[in-house]
Amino acid sequence: MEHKEYVRICDGAATAILFIHGIVGTPNHFNEFVSLVPASFSVYNLLLDGHGRSVKDFSKTSMKKWETQVTSVVEELSFTHERIYIVAHSLGTLLAIDQAIKNNKVCKLFLLAIPLRLSIKPKMPINSLKVFFDKIRWDDYEALAARNCYGIEKDKNPFHYIGWIPRFLELFKKIRQTRQTVKLLNTTCLVYQSGKDEMVSSRSVKCFENKPNVLVNVLHNSGHYFYSKQDFEFLLTEFNNMLETNV
Repeated sequence: MEHKEYVRICDGAATAILFIHGIVGTPNHFNEFVSLVPASFSVYNLLLDGHGRSVKDFSKTSMKKWETQVTSVVEELSFTHERIYIVAHSLGTLLAIDQAIKNNKVCKLFLLAIPLRLSIKPKMPINSLKVFFDKIRWDDYEALAARNCYGIEKDKNPFHYIGWIPRFLELFKKIRQTRQTVKLLNTTCLVYQSGKDEMVSSRSVKCFENKPNVLVNVLHNSGHYFYSKQDFEFLLTEFNNMLETNV
């Protein structure tokens, strides 16, 4: 499966939508959302640095590079558009919150699985091992979804993954930082947390208490990567509604 950026800049477009995937993720995570964006909107489905390539390439990237990359794209879009919406998943939500706080042209956030508190459940490492060994049954929907959202080339040498440790330590640090900075978020923010998330704790939403600009929805039958049919249809409807609602 290819993991590539998709960019469609429309001359004269007032609105641009930026998509930001999660750690070791892929822009393909948002394909069905991108297909719903009207032709009059610009689209930037970002591939974060170090993704879409080898395990060693991912080891060489950093949180700083991701932050700089996202800032650069948002500034570029700001020059030519009146408003920017950001759709993001997991790590991408942390980067999106940063941009909304720093840039007033970011006026809507559509955030999936915000990891402000973590709660690692057994099925997370189990699914990771299934993806690693490519041993997934056709009806194991959660593991299949995890594989489809994995944006790094396969590497069967486990020692090559040692270089990933700093990347995840940076992620944990970013989570702690965002728990503090989220209080500064005044942008319209639609949050969708999964009730069966294998990584993100339900306590994450407590960080949004007393924030009238944040609307939280719980997808009771979905996980970090897998969405039930009903929940996913709800997400797409919500996304369409966001596009149709004036700022």
